[in-house]
Amino acid sequence: MIPSGYDALPDFEITEIPSKTYRLRFDGKPGNGMVSGLEAMKQAIFLILHTERFYYAIYSWNYGIELAALVGEETSPYMQARLQYAIEQALLADDRILEVYGFSFSRPSKKVLAVEFTARTTQGNVKSECLWEGGFIW
Repeated sequence: MIPSGYDALPDFEITEIPSKTYRLRFDGKPGNGMVSGLEAMKQAIFLILHTERFYYAIYSWNYGIELAALVGEETSPYMQARLQYAIEQALLADDRILEVYGFSFSRPSKKVLAVEFTARTTQGNVKSECLWEGGFIW
């Protein structure tokens, strides 16, 4: 029996939870405090691009980047397109990242490929860069 006179929609307000996370340091010293907003997004992008997808059991299969297939590839335009696709797919799996655009490739040395791009997030735009060295992103 379906009750009558019942309001199915309760009174509540939807609020966005801040993307607050622990501050990480990568120089061997302990991190202190918390970060949120744009700084948290920069840190999230860095961690996503430095974690191989499907490799670590602790992470979801939606987390990380798939670079294992690109190891040992020559830095050709085809490989650049595959690297761009891998970065886009890795970052767009995070629901806070809305768009990844403005890819730019350069070659600082013979074996290194520099990738610059912009990620449009819910917190603002984040300009990022990474170095591809034949199997690793720095």
